[in-house]
Amino acid sequence: MTPTEISRCRSKLTRSLRPRKMKEMPVPASRAPRSTRPPLAVKPTEFIRPTVKKPSTAAPLRRLPSTGGNSSRTDSRPAFQDTTIERLQREATCGKLWQSPGDADLQKVPGNFSSVEDYAKVFEPLLFEECRAQLHNAWEELLEGTTGDPHAAVTIKMCERRERGWWDVTLMPMDRNRELRFKEGDVAVLSTPKPGSGIKRKGRLKDSKSESAEEGQIAGRVAGIVRRYIPIDVRDPPGAVLRFHISQEDMNKEGNGEADSITNPVHTLQQIQQAGASWFLTVIGGFTTTQREYSALHQMPNFRPQMMNAILHPKAELFPGYADTAPPPMPDCFTAPFIHHLHSGFNVPQLAAIQWAAAHTAAGTSEVSSNSSGGQPWPFTLVQGPPGTGKTHTVWGMLNVIHLVQYQRYYTALLKKLAPGSVSSEESSLSNGGDHYGDGGGTIDEVLQKMDHNLARVLPKLCPKPRMLVCAPSNAATDELLSRVLDRGFIDGEMKHYKPDVARVGVDTASRAAQAVSVERRTEQLLAMEQPHLMRWLQQLRNKEVTLGQTVMSLQKDLIDAAAMARSQGNVGVDPEVLAFRDQMRDGKLQQLAAVVEERDKVLVEMSRLFIIEGKFRPGSNFRNEDARRKLEASFANEAEIVFTTVSSSGRKIFSQLSHGFDMVVIDEAAQASEVAVLPPLSLRAARCVLVGDPQQLPATVISRAADTMKYSRSLFERFQQAGCPAILLSVQYRMHPQIRDFPSRYFYQGRLVDSESVKALSEEVYHKDPLLQPYLFFDISLGRESHAGSVSYQNKMEAQVAVHLYQHLQKTLADEAGGGPPANVSVGIITPYKQQLQCLEKEFVALIGSNAASNGVYINTVDAFQGQERDVIMMSCVRASSYGVGFVADIRRMNVALTRARRSLWVIGNASALAQSEDWAALLADAKDRRCFVSSTTCIQRGLLPEPVAGPPMGSSGILHPRPGGLMSRGRGMSGPHGGRHSSSGRHQYNNHAGEGSHWRGRSNSGVQERGPDGRELWQRPPYDRSCRGQRDGPRAPGFGPQFQHPSRRNKGL
Repeated sequence: MTPTEISRCRSKLTRSLRPRKMKEMPVPASRAPRSTRPPLAVKPTEFIRPTVKKPSTAAPLRRLPSTGGNSSRTDSRPAFQDTTIERLQREATCGKLWQSPGDADLQKVPGNFSSVEDYAKVFEPLLFEECRAQLHNAWEELLEGTTGDPHAAVTIKMCERRERGWWDVTLMPMDRNRELRFKEGDVAVLSTPKPGSGIKRKGRLKDSKSESAEEGQIAGRVAGIVRRYIPIDVRDPPGAVLRFHISQEDMNKEGNGEADSITNPVHTLQQIQQAGASWFLTVIGGFTTTQREYSALHQMPNFRPQMMNAILHPKAELFPGYADTAPPPMPDCFTAPFIHHLHSGFNVPQLAAIQWAAAHTAAGTSEVSSNSSGGQPWPFTLVQGPPGTGKTHTVWGMLNVIHLVQYQRYYTALLKKLAPGSVSSEESSLSNGGDHYGDGGGTIDEVLQKMDHNLARVLPKLCPKPRMLVCAPSNAATDELLSRVLDRGFIDGEMKHYKPDVARVGVDTASRAAQAVSVERRTEQLLAMEQPHLMRWLQQLRNKEVTLGQTVMSLQKDLIDAAAMARSQGNVGVDPEVLAFRDQMRDGKLQQLAAVVEERDKVLVEMSRLFIIEGKFRPGSNFRNEDARRKLEASFANEAEIVFTTVSSSGRKIFSQLSHGFDMVVIDEAAQASEVAVLPPLSLRAARCVLVGDPQQLPATVISRAADTMKYSRSLFERFQQAGCPAILLSVQYRMHPQIRDFPSRYFYQGRLVDSESVKALSEEVYHKDPLLQPYLFFDISLGRESHAGSVSYQNKMEAQVAVHLYQHLQKTLADEAGGGPPANVSVGIITPYKQQLQCLEKEFVALIGSNAASNGVYINTVDAFQGQERDVIMMSCVRASSYGVGFVADIRRMNVALTRARRSLWVIGNASALAQSEDWAALLADAKDRRCFVSSTTCIQRGLLPEPVAGPPMGSSGILHPRPGGLMSRGRGMSGPHGGRHSSSGRHQYNNHAGEGSHWRGRSNSGVQERGPDGRELWQRPPYDRSCRGQRDGPRAPGFGPQFQHPSRRNKGL
């Protein structure tokens, strides 16, 4: 460049760095106009008073490309070109936050996609909608909250216009003693008047409606992204800057006279100029998880080709035929004792899953041939684990064999690098199919002489270590797997226990196992280290590195001498035993060298971390704590052989800083994560993934009903199965009593679940002799009444009382069987679909027993929260008791979870007439009657579980109820009651201490099943159960997936 050009560039750079006064910004001709009117003039230090004018006829508006689901692909492509986080922030905080989506805004998730663009076109609007629904749900919860005031009074200091339609409003707390609490990047709402002071409207408005202010009222509400503001005057408290967006659509509404809605940003911008308004800042929360999913969605073009193809076009040909093919043979690296250990520690289906996982790890090599073209590994392995089938134990075994196979290939490749001619052709073939295992070149002399003896690391230059990522949707599920690995360790080919190098990323729990290997906690410990301790540790590591370096040199010399002797002697005419001994000695030295090199490599890594911390104590080193923290966390994660994290945390920035990615990804509870949720771990470019879960249990929680209707909650696992992709089914269950297992096995798993030998060998419980405490019973509480008191949740007080009486009866039976000794310890859980019923159950425990459930060892929770747990006895309160449907109790997957939590007894408490409105529950009721496990309301009254009505009320109505003398409801407070008590006559009952005498008997007739009372009166009768009734959930089912029998009318219906 000439001196003139350099001077001109320097002048431009200087001008660009000067602080400038905000001016009107004309729209460049090459861009779409950001506004329909002249932009507002803004001064950075002035209070802005915007004026909104009608759009100029000289500059007509041009609509932005639509992102709706019904737009053509040609029209929608420009919208999807902007994949920045700024676009996500714009979509999440726009006016649609306060409105429900229209029918044309979303598209149903199909089974196949034509391209990556088509995939993004479907999922991106659904992701935006779910994000807005989550934020709006958090807003409503804050409005209903009773603890604290989340709405901070603020004053507006200034408002500035930014590029691309963004505006920054600087806010200061009105109370100088109150700090504005939020995290950088949180979503917050600026509003006037104070939220909740007017009419409370629940839910989002329809897309065709708007929320307007009353005449003369100053009202406005805008959502945006909040960040910290530090004033120049140190006497002022820290404030906040809220950045919100005014879109073309908002300007169009203003031009059409529709900008009077208080949720329109244009209207709110006008209201800022009004004097006397009190503004409030409400922090809703962050949407970090959505950001990670959004980023992963747009990284899909960088996925491995086979993995991307399987996601877009799932078909059975991309998977091995698990059902039609025998499990693959054990890898050659498995010794006979280790194979015996696998056979003795796992059942046949579990062992098949482990063998396929080992084959999947080795796929693409000569050891195991792949069914896909080009000898590449198949992308996904599916393992379906129904309740009680030992899924976590199986995953632990899979991790063990995957780790062994990976490191057998790694050490073989490493030895081949150290001495290319020392490894047999069979062993060297193991290293040819991996992504990081290449051929070495040169003689052993040349390779050894090239090894670096300085502080530079040797191992990554020779052969990078294989790495595995293990994740799950929740911290609890992730930490459960991590605890198994840390507690049990792994077993190698020589049957020795060892613990792999593991790391936990993103610890948000107090789990001891997770904290011990947390990269965040270990980083904080290093950053807190004092200089004397640091220097002592560093010196110890230096001395150890010198010793290991000398050992490396000694082994190198021995190998070079052995190679020279072998060349001088040759192989012709040498005794074969001498040749074998020579090779054996060489191989032993090579293995020693590989072990020492690996240990020295770990020392060098530890020294490199300490060198980062040492900069803190070195003058003039420009040490920055955040930079050091980022480097240390990446170092811990980068050196771990197995990294544990959640599916969301796998999208953290730390994973983009690793030197190399992962060879294998294992996702547990994959059916509980939506398809978009599992994209972050898949975006790390692993060639292989194992999905473990059960699509027949609860799916991911989706707040938006519109998105849920469009199958946004469907997991990738479930979509694969619906496309006919095979899965390995763990079919041996270790949890449920055979009578409990019977219905879920036939209805949800086509009768493929079988009992383990341990379950078959268990004797009956002592309380099973009581007719009311059988292993599996349905109690018909037809007199119960559901209520919701204006809430979306429901309760049924009578069902709660029956559950408490059953618990009392169980405790008394156990005490009687103990004969004065300590009663048997039986764990009890009470589950219900509704939170309001959960509170009702807890209240009834206190009212009828005199103490809460927890003090009696009874665990009460919702069905959703109980997934993954189990108890000896489970009581389920179904709650619904009206003729207007059963709500989400009808969800077939929630039903499956509820019915599979019990080990020894399952007692379902519900209104049979109401539940029969659901075809799934009707099938359960018919099955219970057919198996003589149905307890009618009359029997419940006779046995004292229900009070006897004076006049029989209809279902769902109230009546005068009296306890049956001698029944369960006429007993004392029970085992835990301190007073043996007396209740008032208004709805409470007199108690005594003797047991009820009512009994009943059941009989059969040729026309059906009958239940009769003691007087012979028929209690109910129904025709024989038709076992041929079958049906399906919506969509085709993969083999081994779905109910074995249902009502025929349900075949083509959805949930």
